[in-house]
Amino acid sequence: RSGEVSESSARQLVAGEAKALVCRVDVSDAVAIPRLFAFSSPTLEGCTLRGVWHAAGVLADATLPRQTSTTLRRVFGSKAIGSHSLHRACAAQPLQCCALFSSVAALLGSAGQANYAAANSCLDALAGARRGAALSGVSVQWGPWAEVGMAAGGAVHARLQAAGWGLIGRAEGLAALGLAVGPSAPPVVAMLPVSWARVLGGGGEVPAFLSAFAPRASAAAAASASPSARQAAPRGVALDEVLAAVARTAGGAVDADAPLMEAGLDSLGAVELRNRLTSKLGDAVELPETL
Repeated sequence: RSGEVSESSARQLVAGEAKALVCRVDVSDAVAIPRLFAFSSPTLEGCTLRGVWHAAGVLADATLPRQTSTTLRRVFGSKAIGSHSLHRACAAQPLQCCALFSSVAALLGSAGQANYAAANSCLDALAGARRGAALSGVSVQWGPWAEVGMAAGGAVHARLQAAGWGLIGRAEGLAALGLAVGPSAPPVVAMLPVSWARVLGGGGEVPAFLSAFAPRASAAAAASASPSARQAAPRGVALDEVLAAVARTAGGAVDADAPLMEAGLDSLGAVELRNRLTSKLGDAVELPETL
């Protein structure tokens, strides 16, 4: 819990020689972690700290113009401050494992999650810094999990899968984590089931960073997708194209007469839909966020 660590907030489990101390602290509080270690050391006397697992995280999603210092602090607290507090508290410990739970948002970005992507990048940087200092450390950039996690939920899952992003099952997630903490793993690894043909085959411009994963296009298709061809093309979008874009964003077919929010489209999905329509209309056409 937030604030001080006291004996009343801890639960000690003792079974023979095995000891466990369960405490609730606010990892965004820079002094909570050192206080936790100071409190638990006498209780767990004789035990050696072998590993640290940082899996804390909160969301404060908003489009970039609506991001504030408050949303930034909220997300950075659990990720950046919490991980660095653990790093400093364990600096003198010969850890066999220091696993940081990052997000693939740090690698590929995510609509409405600029603060979350930046905060997870701090975990990636910390893992690299620990390796550079000959300390154990790995940052795992997780994609969405199927049964647990921040992206859990039928509507969210449907939209992610419709866009080409797969879901991580428990068995494959634990298997990937086992490899990530192994001795031969790099400091930053990514776990993301994905259909690149679907993600990068939507007709928009493919980022150079992901060009190797883009589906192969014919010469005629490449010519029609050239800037000069797009400039000469008529700017218009048919209703069936709009419905296809909505279905891909919402994760399923929708009624042309139904309000989009009732079809399962949230505010971030609306921004994604606007971006899809903008890519079809061309750069010269600007659509409002409230479209």
